[in-house]
Amino acid sequence: MFDRFKILPQMWRTGRLALRLLRDSRVPMAAKFIFGATVLYLVSPLDVVPDWLPVIGQADDLMVLLAGLNLFLRSCPRWLVNEHEDALDGRPTPEFSAPRREGRDQDRTIDGQYRRVV
Repeated sequence: MFDRFKILPQMWRTGRLALRLLRDSRVPMAAKFIFGATVLYLVSPLDVVPDWLPVIGQADDLMVLLAGLNLFLRSCPRWLVNEHEDALDGRPTPEFSAPRREGRDQDRTIDGQYRRVV
């Protein structure tokens, strides 16, 4: 009976993921524009199907919301979406640092000179 409500936690997680991506400065502005256009359509009084029609009006808004979120997530870089999904799931994100070497070379400093070639 309650099988149809299994989608609600997934929708909640997708919404949280979209808000995290929206706040990230590494997401392209075109993707953020898609999210903004989706929200603007939802709050706009102008609809393709008016909301005063009993079920069809709300279904129209729900379909626009789902399509807009899907398009927003697809327009974000996949590695960035994976990074935020890992953070939502509580998995540690890999750190991109140089591997440390053991032994004598660990504390050596490399000194060099650089010149600009035009």
